[in-house]
Amino acid sequence: MSRQSKTEDAKQKRMERERLQRRRSIIDVAEDFFTREGYERTMVDKIALEAGYTKATIYNYFESKDDLFMAVASRAFVHLHKVMEDTLSQPDALYELRSLGDAYLAFAVKYPKHAEMMDSGQLSVAFSGIVRKESMKQSLTESEDELRQHQLKIESLMTDVIAKTMERSGVQGKVNPFAVVYALSTLGLAIRELVMRGKTGEQPEEQTREYLSVLFNIIDQGLKHYDAK
Repeated sequence: MSRQSKTEDAKQKRMERERLQRRRSIIDVAEDFFTREGYERTMVDKIALEAGYTKATIYNYFESKDDLFMAVASRAFVHLHKVMEDTLSQPDALYELRSLGDAYLAFAVKYPKHAEMMDSGQLSVAFSGIVRKESMKQSLTESEDELRQHQLKIESLMTDVIAKTMERSGVQGKVNPFAVVYALSTLGLAIRELVMRGKTGEQPEEQTREYLSVLFNIIDQGLKHYDAK
């Protein structure tokens, strides 16, 4: 490689680092707004003002407010995946759904606004758009791709837990583990509702854990004795 090529390569790498740094700084500010104000009340011009950029600059990095929201939502999935991994890595953790329930409870307690974001209708709209683009072979934006990849990591971890639970029970051939993951994804809202009741004082935290333990024990037992008939 010539000296000129090396110089150009170094310049491109520096510019990309700077781009990523500016993008992260915008997401940092947007994360504060979306988690504090919610989607509807968050305005891009306020994010731009707080971040020290013009609104036009924001749109150089993100196609729309929705696109910026997806970049923030990706961080919620990062937090959840980390909590799940930490929970499952504990020496006394059962590699079963009840452990995933404990992990989601820990996530919802530590990141309540992020949990609320994950259960929002806006995120459902975002994923619908991503699926539609994928089905039409259209390119995803950087934010859409990040969100999709983080979602897949969560699904992969959950599928692994469910598959191993079913394998130990000898029912692995009766249902696709991913189908179980998809069905269980609807429980997020119910779990967050239980957590919120605990945080508002409607019920003690231990009672919340007991309710969740009952829920996931029922599901675990159902998986172990699953019959498609």
